[in-house]
Amino acid sequence: MYKPNYTITDSMLNKIAQIESYRTKIESSYILPEREITMRYRATVEAAHSSTSIEGNPLNAKQVESVLSSHTQLTRHQYAEIEVKNYQKALSWANKRKAIDRPITLVDILQIHKLLMKNILPKEKVGTLRKNVVHIENQNKETIYTGPKTETVKHEIEKLLNWLNNEAESVHPIVVAAILHFQFVSIHPFSDGNGRSTRVLTMLYLGLQHYGFRNSLVLDSYYSIEKEAYYSALHKAQGSTYHSAARADLVPWLEYFIGGFLSSVKVLYVEVATLSKLIRQTEGKTKISHEMADILSYAKQFGSITLTEAEDILIGVPRRTIQRKLKMLVDDGYLRLDGGSKNTKYVWDDGETVRILRKNR
Repeated sequence: MYKPNYTITDSMLNKIAQIESYRTKIESSYILPEREITMRYRATVEAAHSSTSIEGNPLNAKQVESVLSSHTQLTRHQYAEIEVKNYQKALSWANKRKAIDRPITLVDILQIHKLLMKNILPKEKVGTLRKNVVHIENQNKETIYTGPKTETVKHEIEKLLNWLNNEAESVHPIVVAAILHFQFVSIHPFSDGNGRSTRVLTMLYLGLQHYGFRNSLVLDSYYSIEKEAYYSALHKAQGSTYHSAARADLVPWLEYFIGGFLSSVKVLYVEVATLSKLIRQTEGKTKISHEMADILSYAKQFGSITLTEAEDILIGVPRRTIQRKLKMLVDDGYLRLDGGSKNTKYVWDDGETVRILRKNR
């Protein structure tokens, strides 16, 4: 059985209390629907840029946004483009998965890795646990950490998931997320892509616990801005082997993680507070529900959405209800129809359609 070694300090409690205060303010603030969709999209771009840059992706933020929004290719950075597009797809999948109220499983973890590493790793290594011992090296090619033996990886993940889905229920979600992040990356279950998988998995867990902060919280930027501090916090707690990591005193790591969480929430709150002041009444327009916002967020990210994709997002919502919501979004100018009846797409127009409709009303 996995049993993390930690205590909760006054400093942690103080930071968590601040986070909860900001959470209430963020969740209760009213933002115009089109501004919230843009905020979610900004978060996706920022997360894709930050998380992949930690691993050495050379694209800057503007290039990442260009790749994700216009689907253009930069040709010189094909590998880098695949990385950020895959990260976008993994985040989108995690947002859909959050709608399914069931514990995280190994199948979920393998799916995250599959989406992240498609066309990056050889097919036999995508979405499968590693078959070799893993060693992490520093810039001088010196081994600074050795993961668990290959034959124990699956068992270690199962122990972690058992703790996550049972023992951790009485622990605050932010503390659990920190421990999940640390322990999963210490197991290092894949031949490559462990860091990205860990960060998406952590966000999936937080989303399932309703700590997604309007699907706009980006923790990756905090790690990316000071990569050395991020890796230092991990490696100092891990020690040199998995044996030491599994028994480590997690207090320093928890202090780092919770501090970063608070910092990220503060950044988001400033954005939400600013957007909430830019409210203008839009007479005659349908009030956007959370379900509609999820549809628009997907369309914004990928340029369009089909009825089938909408059904994948709004799990459990009747097909006719979804069709009605899509029609409302078309009628109000958020989306426009494209294609015939059998292959209809609902296309996002970056607000151009909305502006034209408002002008003509």
